[in-house]
Amino acid sequence: MLERIHLRFIRGEIACHGKRSTLFIGGIATAVLVVITLDVLGRAFVGLATVPFRNLGADLIVQRSATRNAVPKAMGIMLPYSAETITATEYRRLASEPGVTQAAGFVLLWNFGKGRFFSISGIPLGPQAAPLGPGRVRDWLIQGSLPEPGAREVLVERHYGAFYRLKPGTTVEIGGESFTVTGVVDIQQGSQIVASNFYMDINQARTLGHLPPDLVNQVFLKLADMGQTGTVKSRIASWMPRVSVTSPGTMLALFGGVSETIGRFRSVAVAASAAAAAILGATLVYGILIERRRDLAVLRVIGWTRAQVRRQIAAEMGFQGLLGALIALGLVSLGAVLLAHVAIAVPASLPGTNPATFAAGGFQLAAASVALPISLTLWDWLAPPVAAVLVAALCGWWMSSNLQGHKLWPALKVG
Repeated sequence: MLERIHLRFIRGEIACHGKRSTLFIGGIATAVLVVITLDVLGRAFVGLATVPFRNLGADLIVQRSATRNAVPKAMGIMLPYSAETITATEYRRLASEPGVTQAAGFVLLWNFGKGRFFSISGIPLGPQAAPLGPGRVRDWLIQGSLPEPGAREVLVERHYGAFYRLKPGTTVEIGGESFTVTGVVDIQQGSQIVASNFYMDINQARTLGHLPPDLVNQVFLKLADMGQTGTVKSRIASWMPRVSVTSPGTMLALFGGVSETIGRFRSVAVAASAAAAAILGATLVYGILIERRRDLAVLRVIGWTRAQVRRQIAAEMGFQGLLGALIALGLVSLGAVLLAHVAIAVPASLPGTNPATFAAGGFQLAAASVALPISLTLWDWLAPPVAAVLVAALCGWWMSSNLQGHKLWPALKVG
């Protein structure tokens, strides 16, 4: 009685029927490659969408849109149409929302001048200010020092400062007043979505914008659990009129249709592709066994039992499935190296918050290029080979039994 797997049969099948084996192994490799690629790319685009928020220390950006949106007719300081005022009462309610651990309010202003415009962020400069959003300028400071609270002093963004030759010690006119540049900041990667050309004490910004004390128009929120993002957004939208809440999901939509689809529907896409891969593998196994009906009959005639034949076929299919999965992993590893060098442009501003849209000839902060965060986990390396071996082996084991159910003599006459 034969009780073991005959390795020479496995080698012989691959050596003597190279085209058939290549088709099967290539089909398994393609199926596995598609599944892993969709999963890896989905995680990468989701990770890319979180880059700005990770560097800002926040999970949500809350603003209020105006009832109208038009090109400004008057020059000077104004509130952005997408960032209208948020009252002190509303700010306290935002900060006390369940799931919110930190909140920080800021004043964002636009200044339209003769052929020139710029944006201004008013930030709290006290020692208790939360390090969220524009408040991270403390970490972005590369030259000079922070402004003194209440003083007519500003920080300038590095690219804007170089464009207009501004550096610590120079003065700049804002809203008819002279401000001294005390430092230069370099915005962290991906944080350009909330970058301003100038940063000043929040009370100075309120004075420029003729705003009452304690009023803000941008609120950054830090959540205890990112999984609560959708719930918190829904609660805020239920009580705050004309609210715009930006989250990583919002950023994902800004990267384009393909990126958004892969990122948002990664789980569905991976599950569907895995099911399709299993069906493809089963189809390939069935096609091979149909061609090998005569071989199975010969094994039975020379004394092999059904169980021995099933075990041998399962081993052959499982081994070839393993080869296909290993080839796919090799291609994925090579693709990961190449994709890690792909740079994706992160938008330079939130939708509707870029004043450069309204004025030709002015400085506009360019979109940042962020490397696609490709990563392969232990699950990516282990799951595909195991799944490929199991699917191929089980299909071979089950289908070979059905084919053996036919009479031996007609099978021997085939071919």
